[in-house]
Amino acid sequence: MEFEKSMDLRTGFYFLEVKSIVHQHLKIRVDPLFIRVIRVAKIRVDPLSIRVIRVANMTNLLDSVKQYLTPELIGQASELLGESPDGVSKAANGFIPAILAGLLQKTGDAHAIGSIFSLLSGFDAGVLDHPAGLVGGGNLAHNDPKDAAGHLLGLLFGAKVPAMTNSIAAFSGVKSSSASSLLGLVGPLVMGVLSKKISGEGLGVSGLANLLMGEQKSILGALPGGLASVLGLVNPAAAAVPTETVETAVGTRWLWPLLLLLGLGFGIMYYMKNCATPAMPQVKTETPAVDSSAIKAAEMAASAQAAASYFSKKLASGFEIKGNPNGIENQLIAFIEDASKPVDKTTWFNFDRLTFNTGSAVIDMDKSREQLTNIYEILKAYPKVKLKVGGYTDNVGKEPANLKLSTDRAKATVAALQGMGIEKGRLSPEGYGSQHPVASNETEEGRAQNRRIAVRVTEK
Repeated sequence: MEFEKSMDLRTGFYFLEVKSIVHQHLKIRVDPLFIRVIRVAKIRVDPLSIRVIRVANMTNLLDSVKQYLTPELIGQASELLGESPDGVSKAANGFIPAILAGLLQKTGDAHAIGSIFSLLSGFDAGVLDHPAGLVGGGNLAHNDPKDAAGHLLGLLFGAKVPAMTNSIAAFSGVKSSSASSLLGLVGPLVMGVLSKKISGEGLGVSGLANLLMGEQKSILGALPGGLASVLGLVNPAAAAVPTETVETAVGTRWLWPLLLLLGLGFGIMYYMKNCATPAMPQVKTETPAVDSSAIKAAEMAASAQAAASYFSKKLASGFEIKGNPNGIENQLIAFIEDASKPVDKTTWFNFDRLTFNTGSAVIDMDKSREQLTNIYEILKAYPKVKLKVGGYTDNVGKEPANLKLSTDRAKATVAALQGMGIEKGRLSPEGYGSQHPVASNETEEGRAQNRRIAVRVTEK
């Protein structure tokens, strides 16, 4: 008789299908965390011995992300950055386990994992459909894939991001600036894969934590040498796990799973002999424990964070503005209403929920409509106010292209507001390219801050 492994793609459960010489079979559900059993792709049960014929790889998070790093994408990034394809590939593949290891490290922090879950669950996994759009020219809007990735990296590594980038650069042989740009490519891919997992499998905070902890060995084992110590992570050498091996079960290493399989074999033979309805074996699993109180605290923290990030103000027109307390709406209204603050050329307010399609000046209205409507209502409530609308990029790519993109996006923003009913003459667009950065362009987080659309009050 033989055991064949199969997988239910909808639930993620693996099955061992048992076949006999008389073609009778039954399926046994095996939890994915029962590592020793589900790694067995095919087992032959011999009356005198049980041998492991082959242990196969499972599709994991690492491979799920790597599949998007196609030769075409690597070649595109290589040409833009002036690096060799091998160096680009090595750096990009080094960042994947680094980011996953950072996520793994936060599973024990209730507040952090709650914030990370909120960020991932709200991320648009559609970026996976067009990963080439992540390469090149500076995106402007906040909440675009690179900005979200910059936020995540800040949560995971804080001030260690430059050290990680330099370490990957040394590991792969690319420039530090190129490694930083590649981090902006890989970050959204990792987020897209996890967002897809969360929505597709209905994961909550604890589900995300268990998913990461279940792949701890493969994640830490894939880290480039020396990076674990740079980031203060667990030594991956202690967690290394073989991905494929062929061996005969000898000694105690395979004793308990082999005894289990032997028991299953005898049970199946009993079933075939008596032609009775087979009793389903009860396979006990030991799921990595996540403290329920910690998960509850994480969920409460996420709720509290959401409540604290809410701003509401009713305008004289009766329209109620809703948004982030640190967002453009609250800041713009406060400046307009404060008579002690004169109009100047240095006070700018950044959009924080205005998003463009990657690499273009087309506004994603599904994500941007609410904030554009808020700005329209503010301008309608304060009819004397006039605004300069400025577009900015990071310094990635050629400056003429960045200047054109920033100008086109500023014009698109003005056009959207005028289309809602704002009179011409109250808004004037201008693009500045990579001029006037508000943060360092040496890190992805800094570049994310530099990609922006902002407004300045010219009359009030």
